[in-house]
Amino acid sequence: MSSEVIARGVARVGKRERNATRNRKAILLAAREAFCEIGFGATTVRDIIRRTELATGTFYNYFPDKEALLHELIAEFQVELRRRVHEAREAAETLEDLLRSAFRACFELFVEDEMIVMLLNRNAGEIEQLMTVRALDPAAEDLANDLRSKAREGVVPPMDFELISHAAVAIGSELAFRHVRTRADVDSATEFASDLFLGGIERMSRKP
Repeated sequence: MSSEVIARGVARVGKRERNATRNRKAILLAAREAFCEIGFGATTVRDIIRRTELATGTFYNYFPDKEALLHELIAEFQVELRRRVHEAREAAETLEDLLRSAFRACFELFVEDEMIVMLLNRNAGEIEQLMTVRALDPAAEDLANDLRSKAREGVVPPMDFELISHAAVAIGSELAFRHVRTRADVDSATEFASDLFLGGIERMSRKP
């Protein structure tokens, strides 16, 4: 087989992959818009696909149903949230910096991504069903690992890293869902959550 034939084959595969990526992104964007405007329960696959230039049947090449789309949208948001919060914690030089920067990074993303906020508001019931305790486990594991790393650096004192991580993620998520909608909310929620945990950790550290 000549190198020219191989090159054409590689080019065709590359084009198919680019088309698949573009189509998938178009469907996800259309779903975000539809879920925000119509609501998850009322949205049909046809409503989603109408917002793209794709044929209705194309949808099923990428997703089995609209529930899979909602899962994917939430998963994408969670990945970005975990990335930002980890980066904020990694740069912290004190326990207070770690808490405040992590909570702030979390809350700021909820304000920054206006469409996600709209999606959360419009589809609170469905979103809360997806955001189970188990769904928060990866974020809690990230925090526990970061705390252990900072403990080795002498930045944070010894503590029950697993327990504090699950508590921090649960409270941060609840505040983000229920309270954070504006920049002012970011400030107040950051102060509240940080002071809550700083006070609790300080009290625990005084126990014999």
